[in-house]
Amino acid sequence: MSNNRSRKALIGTFKIETDIFMSAISLSDKALSEANQLLSIWGMTTLQYNALRVLYVKDCDDLGLPNKEIGQRLYTRVPDVTRLLERMVDKGWITRERDQINKRVVRSRLTQIGIELVESAYAPLMELESKQLSHMTEDEKQELSRLLNKALNDD
Repeated sequence: MSNNRSRKALIGTFKIETDIFMSAISLSDKALSEANQLLSIWGMTTLQYNALRVLYVKDCDDLGLPNKEIGQRLYTRVPDVTRLLERMVDKGWITRERDQINKRVVRSRLTQIGIELVESAYAPLMELESKQLSHMTEDEKQELSRLLNKALNDD
């Protein structure tokens, strides 16, 4: 038995902020779901690909990157970067070694398999991203990018 009279009248009324919030979540969920499905061909998730990509792009000298730096560059927040990276070590995609100067720091580096994964998944992912926004004009994409970045940088 429902007691509708005790419910607050404002809940469920239209608010542009709620519409934006729900659309952003839906877009994120759709994009991640499609990317995860594509990346499953290589046995990885978007989060794992993103970590591999960070290492591929930011560790050009092959000295390795510390967990903190990798974590700061991931698209999504990860509560335990160490566990994410250890699973990738178990798959042979990266190696992890203690820093020679500061033994508290552990540096991660791509293996040849990790390099090949990033390189083989890159073009299909770019194609997927293009397809996901193919219904928009270039000007609309630029405006969406500008507005999303503005919303993200609210400080």
